[in-house]
Amino acid sequence: MSKSIAKAIEKMHLQLVILGFVSLFAALVDSNPACPNTLAVYNPNLRTACYNATWFIVPVSKSSVQSVVPHPLLTPPFSDKTLFPKGFPANAFPVFVATGYQNDIRMSALQIPALMAGSIYVPYTDRLKDGKTPFNYPVQNYIGGVNGQDVGGVVPSLVGTAEGTNIFVARFAPDNDAYAPIASNPNEFSAEVKQVIVPNPVSGPSVTPEAFDFDFITAKSPLYTAHTFHAVINQPVILTNLMCQRNTYYFNETFAKPVFRSGNVTLFGPTAGAVPSALAGRYTVQGGYSASGEIVGYNAESCASAAANLDPKALL
Repeated sequence: MSKSIAKAIEKMHLQLVILGFVSLFAALVDSNPACPNTLAVYNPNLRTACYNATWFIVPVSKSSVQSVVPHPLLTPPFSDKTLFPKGFPANAFPVFVATGYQNDIRMSALQIPALMAGSIYVPYTDRLKDGKTPFNYPVQNYIGGVNGQDVGGVVPSLVGTAEGTNIFVARFAPDNDAYAPIASNPNEFSAEVKQVIVPNPVSGPSVTPEAFDFDFITAKSPLYTAHTFHAVINQPVILTNLMCQRNTYYFNETFAKPVFRSGNVTLFGPTAGAVPSALAGRYTVQGGYSASGEIVGYNAESCASAAANLDPKALL
């Protein structure tokens, strides 16, 4: 075999290896993080978007959770196997943590192409003090621009805070997708949220303490059901202005692509991060859920009205 032919074969082999490597990582990520907004046409005067996200449930001691929630806590229905098929750790309370990519955000003529969004919230909060109606208490909410534009979250955070939802500007990694591939066999993914306290979009250091991060794989034996996440995500959100809000998520589109996850969630406390110390910690081998959901964000209303007007179809 001539040297020229040998070199050509070697070059072709290298190209095939590179192509295989690129194809592998392309396969690890959903084909497109930007799921379409299909509900804006039916809700022109409400906030709508499509949220490609991952939600995790972490068990935190009930006393620690109560210390950050200014309302009584309900006893979650841990005996309901449609919600908690494998039970829940004793003396612990569920805290939900989420991060992802919001696409095609619309309200009337206003439109934002995309934003990154994350949150930490406590479900089963007894806002009405009736001992039975669950609400989500938002501990922290984060929002950031995509593709390196952290400041893209500044105006939405100010508007959201003025309307009763405390929102902090944040830096996400990745900031152009719901999560990033980090390994294969098994496929492993990560997502990270940092609060931007002092931004520096031009040069030099910035102050961006860690908020939380995910490291996860696809679950072989899910800890929860789709109904768990749908029912909890759709509990009305308690606002800072004595009102509440329905953020209704629907996961019934063909591109929802729900996948159960198993992974580690780290919440960084004030010493090294931006999360209340009572919730800080590394929670290993927890249950999660990745999916693309259509969102309808309703106007603020009384908490009793928000609870009474939940769409039961969204809870399934």
